Amino acid sequence: MSYVSRFLKGNWIKKAGSYAFNAPKMKGLLLQLGTYIGKNGLSKVKETLVLMKDYLRDVTTGKYKDYDGKKLILIIAAVIYVVTPFDFLPDFIPPGLIDDLSIVAWALKEASAELEKYKQSKEEAE
Repeated sequence: MSYVSRFLKGNWIKKAGSYAFNAPKMKGLLLQLGTYIGKNGLSKVKETLVLMKDYLRDVTTGKYKDYDGKKLILIIAAVIYVVTPFDFLPDFIPPGLIDDLSIVAWALKEASAELEKYKQSKEEAE
């Protein structure tokens, strides 16, 4: 069974729903994500994780309001998964980031239009 299949069968999406409109939980999640982004071995997805972090921060603070709720939940679920140290492959085991990278790549594929729309909105505001 693939990491994505296991992810979708888990409670990550449900857990994301409890974070979505809870500013204190989102603030904590964003702090964890900031720490996670600093890990070694993430060079291929670092840019994506930073984009997701900015997106989540701007949605949480109300700076970005034109978001798709389903894609928001999906991104939150992926972030919760990657910052959780004990997921399918614990991060402290040498190949432990492989599952995280798989989930981030899948989330990017699923939410690419949403993140692109956010990026364009951000660029237009600058």
